[in-house]
Amino acid sequence: MTNKKRDNFPVTSDVSLKTDMVLMRYLDLAKFIDLISTKTLYVASAVEFEDSLEGTLPEQMREMYEKNPDVIKQLGSLSILEKEQENRIKNNVSCWTKGPKDNMALWKIYGASKQSIAIITTLEKLIQSTFLWCDITGVTFKEVAYIDHSGRLPDGIYTLSYDTFGLKHEAYEFEKEVRMVVTRSSLKQPSPLRLKIKPNDIIEKIIISPEAGEWFFDLVKSVSKKYRISAPVEYSKLTELINKSKMKN
Repeated sequence: MTNKKRDNFPVTSDVSLKTDMVLMRYLDLAKFIDLISTKTLYVASAVEFEDSLEGTLPEQMREMYEKNPDVIKQLGSLSILEKEQENRIKNNVSCWTKGPKDNMALWKIYGASKQSIAIITTLEKLIQSTFLWCDITGVTFKEVAYIDHSGRLPDGIYTLSYDTFGLKHEAYEFEKEVRMVVTRSSLKQPSPLRLKIKPNDIIEKIIISPEAGEWFFDLVKSVSKKYRISAPVEYSKLTELINKSKMKN
């Protein structure tokens, strides 16, 4: 794990993640406009995730923890379930896809409609943006390992902390996810975060959904111009394939 120190909190990343790694995030138009107009990155609380396994220990680790007297002592009056909930409350997660190639399944899941976009950035650009942040305890970038929660775990160190957000059920392996986990100091209640960014320092490209029409392409260009976004707006490379398929039908 590599480390980059801030005045008030550490920023770490898995050693497998290189700073020039390309990352992609799928957004609907409303979320894109929100990002560039407010100049903030919305980072959801882990409590908001639909997957109930998020932030929990795999069965193998849970069994080990339950038999370890040191762990039991550290938990104090809390059960492991309560500690897992605390873990979800204090961590917020921003999900990105590894690599520059877009995925039709992810367009449908995270774009939410045919009129959606994806922004392209790099790990280094996200790391640099953390210099603008405050009132948090730490940031870590995790390359997600896809596992069978009831089976054997890949080699590594697993703790009931932000580490658990680097684990996800193998059914989601197609997502090829890299996660930015932001740990908050407050444990009282889950809360989304809005973290300051400079959109032109983060966004390298804006990719248009392959199923979007030309009017949407023009709209995104117009919106980008309005908010002085310098990144080019491009069609997805899947667009041509989809158009050819439509012509055959």
